[in-house]
Amino acid sequence: MLAIQRRLFCLLLASLLLPCYLQAACLQDGAKPTEADPPGEGLFSRVVVIGASVSAGYGLRSELNASVRLGDVLQCLIEGEGEECLDLGSNMLFRRPEALGAEQVTDALMHKPSLVMAVDFLFWFAYGRSNASTRKRVDRIDEALSLLDRFECPILVGDIPDMTMALKGKGPFGFPLITRSMIPSKQARAAINKRLLAWAKARKRVTIVPLSEFLESVQSGKTLKVRGNKWTQKDLAAMMQDDLLHTRPQGSLSLLTLALDRLCLKQEGASNQICWDRDLAYKRLLESTLEERSRYEAAVKAREERKAKRDKDRQDD
Repeated sequence: MLAIQRRLFCLLLASLLLPCYLQAACLQDGAKPTEADPPGEGLFSRVVVIGASVSAGYGLRSELNASVRLGDVLQCLIEGEGEECLDLGSNMLFRRPEALGAEQVTDALMHKPSLVMAVDFLFWFAYGRSNASTRKRVDRIDEALSLLDRFECPILVGDIPDMTMALKGKGPFGFPLITRSMIPSKQARAAINKRLLAWAKARKRVTIVPLSEFLESVQSGKTLKVRGNKWTQKDLAAMMQDDLLHTRPQGSLSLLTLALDRLCLKQEGASNQICWDRDLAYKRLLESTLEERSRYEAAVKAREERKAKRDKDRQDD
């Protein structure tokens, strides 16, 4: 009986020690244990853009003769390799911001983002709804913030700027794209941004992009400097489309440069992964769209040549 107990004890001891021995052997051979944690992913490994028409690249095609979204511009500013930026921005967000915003967030979560860029996500939660009260606008912002709260990764979110200047803009049909009743009052914007600031302060992963400060500075004629770049009132025409609501390519680069600068205040080491030279970033943007732009310009030229031939044939007849 005693001999049997000794054998059982030896077998039990061996079963406990064998996994440790095998793991040590794997490490000695340079192999990783099968259950080791995966290596950490970088901040820019899986970036997702959510938001409205600026995120969707509204009007950038007419500027570059190529399909460009804010995520494409962002990739020209990020150094190193990572997955292609997923841009879920929509030109239609202004119609149903609650429903479409929720869809964007759900789709973004499926991508397991390392960073969420939401610079204009809140815009139509605050704007729109003609003559809405301050309370209703703040309530809608709270609804948007509850959507953003679903993300556990770092988030870049723009505050609510004063876009009154867009009342003087000209959209595709020659009139402004927004009306005065859609614009939240000064008091409403202050209440919204105060609520946003309190929400962000309670969440270390959230960084606010001060769009209001940026536009106010440029419109008032002040010089704003960020990482060797500077903007003045003279730059406004180069940054904004004729509707004075959407950014041109240089404006998108400026917006993202400001956003990434604020992000780097919280994310140590991130600044080394960003191209702070706007001219170089713009050159990269042109290079990345060259093939599509060449096809478009060739098609336009061919169309013009066909038209010229038809006109000549009519004259000959």
